[in-house]
Amino acid sequence: MSVDRKRGVAIVHEQIDPLEKDTVFGDRWGSGAIIRLTREELDALNEGQMLAVDVEGEYVVYLQQEEGPED
Repeated sequence: MSVDRKRGVAIVHEQIDPLEKDTVFGDRWGSGAIIRLTREELDALNEGQMLAVDVEGEYVVYLQQEEGPED
């Protein structure tokens, strides 16, 4: 597991239900839903586009691939 609390991003091995126990970021609320990305969406990120994600019909989060040297 890799956690970057400053950026609010973590790589985890399993889903954690926030109503059952603390998440990697401490107490959180909500459903703990999983958002599955399609190949098209992953390709869009790799091409420099952003994804807008609706969170529980109340918030929007934008995902963008960090720029860096290509492998």
